[in-house]
Amino acid sequence: MKRTFRICLVITLILFFVYLLVIVDYGEFTSPLPIIYSNQCHISVWNHVETHSISPSFRKAMSRHLWMTLDLSREGSQNYTQLSLIGAYVYPKYISITINSQSMVKQSVYCRYFDCKRNELLGSEWKGVIFPESVVHCPRRKGAEFVSVTKEMRDEPPTPMRLKYRIYERPVHNLSICVAAFYGNEPKWIQIAEFIEHHKMEGATFFYFHIGNISSYDRRILDEYQKVQGFRIDLTTYSSGDIEVKVLQEKYERPFYAWQLIEIQDCHMRSKYHSKWTAFIDIDERIHTTEKNKTFIDILNELDETNVAEIKMPHVKVVKNGETPPKYENSEQIKNEIFTRKYTKTAPPAWYASKAVIRPDRIGIMSIHEVIALEPGYKSIEMDSKKLVFRHYKDTLHRVSGNDWAQNETISDNPISSEYTDLLAKKVIEKVKFVYEKVPANCSTIPVYMTSSRHEQKR
Repeated sequence: MKRTFRICLVITLILFFVYLLVIVDYGEFTSPLPIIYSNQCHISVWNHVETHSISPSFRKAMSRHLWMTLDLSREGSQNYTQLSLIGAYVYPKYISITINSQSMVKQSVYCRYFDCKRNELLGSEWKGVIFPESVVHCPRRKGAEFVSVTKEMRDEPPTPMRLKYRIYERPVHNLSICVAAFYGNEPKWIQIAEFIEHHKMEGATFFYFHIGNISSYDRRILDEYQKVQGFRIDLTTYSSGDIEVKVLQEKYERPFYAWQLIEIQDCHMRSKYHSKWTAFIDIDERIHTTEKNKTFIDILNELDETNVAEIKMPHVKVVKNGETPPKYENSEQIKNEIFTRKYTKTAPPAWYASKAVIRPDRIGIMSIHEVIALEPGYKSIEMDSKKLVFRHYKDTLHRVSGNDWAQNETISDNPISSEYTDLLAKKVIEKVKFVYEKVPANCSTIPVYMTSSRHEQKR
């Protein structure tokens, strides 16, 4: 009798545990009525998918439940903000929505779905959970082109956001870079150009920028890299530009570090299925391969057939003890001012404050410096500093958290080869000259009829 009771108790506990997994990870429909689709919208082939969970396997669902139990993603900041959307991404089996809240982890919310006319698909709502912080995963709904999130079903949803297409058979890019949100008043124009051109030389083909604070002058160089938007078929945007820019703003003031935490979560979702490998670094950091005749993408390609999900990069601090020019002057200025050539004094490689490059689809939870949770079956590795480092041009003049850091370091001179810096300077000069060096109009080339007609109109 006692043995039977124990068996029943164990079975009950197992069933209860499975039930918790279903509720936490799979969520629940909140309407018993069938979903009502609009006949005003054409539903593309890719958008006929209907799913009822957010995990492709029970194993992943169990991992997610464990991460939530261990409280692996709790920030607990900005608890006075209002709920608004940052991004929305549709993957083969589910949708991810990023939000601006940093204090709602593990709270229930409602995924709301809308058609091409932004009319809600009645009966489609789904009760989900915010996890990790600032992210809501939702199942897919046939015909949904816009989504939103509310705390209660009766709440008016924030303006629905169009889903960004991420249903690719294979990633569009092999290596992309997530750039941390800008802050501070230091000019960024030369850093932006050098950052992009340098990482292109290392094999990156796309960059995700999140902008919190930027001057109109600095924005011009970003616009130049972004300007070619490509063409669009349904939700699929084929971009031939180099970057994607997301402006971060809201009603409530937010310190710069808080925006970076949101940027990490959004860029993880943004790059998933769009890029095979994604690096998370700041605008004043550069990934450098130290092996001769090998670029970063070469190293990553060697890991294609492995189960590696995260590469940790050793941190080399570079003394940045000069000012950044406020505006472009000439080519000689660029040759002297690019960070890679101007600043060469470094501390030894260290693992403190290291940064990571990840396979986005293999990561459960991402943080600023490293992965918090890997999907089941994958591993993290540390890269030897003899092969790869990231150089952090760390300010000693205007740093928010202190300018005397170099006093406690062993500093030595470690310049990058002139062959490399010459080529980098050439690429940066070509880009910034196009943006900032304006050629005056030649009035002699203007057809006479254009000037004469204007003259007649004035008379």
